[in-house]
Amino acid sequence: MSQMGDILVGTVVRVYPKYAIMLFDEGETGLLHISELSNDYVRNFAGFVHVGNIYKVKVIEMDAAKGFMKVSLKRVSEQERREGFPKKRIDPSLIDFAELERRLPEWIEEENGKED
Repeated sequence: MSQMGDILVGTVVRVYPKYAIMLFDEGETGLLHISELSNDYVRNFAGFVHVGNIYKVKVIEMDAAKGFMKVSLKRVSEQERREGFPKKRIDPSLIDFAELERRLPEWIEEENGKED
C-alpha cells in the first residue's frame, strides 16, 4: 500500500475536463487534478493528458475509505522524474511514414491555396 509522499509510476486510464484517473501497481487508483499538473496555467487539461500516458507522480493525499489517492505531477522534482522511469522503446520496424509521405504534397497544396 502506498504512503503519503511516495513517488509512483502510473498509467492514465480515464480523462475528464479537469482531472484524470490513474492506475498504479497493486490495483491502486489515483486522481490527478488539473491544479496538480503544472505550476503554470493549464487551460486545456485534456490537451496534455491522454489515456495511456505514463507519469511519475507524488502521493499528496490518501483516502482509505474511498480507496484512492490524490496525486501530483508538479510536485515531482526533475531529478525524481528522471530516476528509474521505465523507458519504452519503439521497434523501428513498426515506424511507417508512408501515409504521411503520400499525403504531404496534398496538404502543402491545400495550405498554399488558402488566402490569408
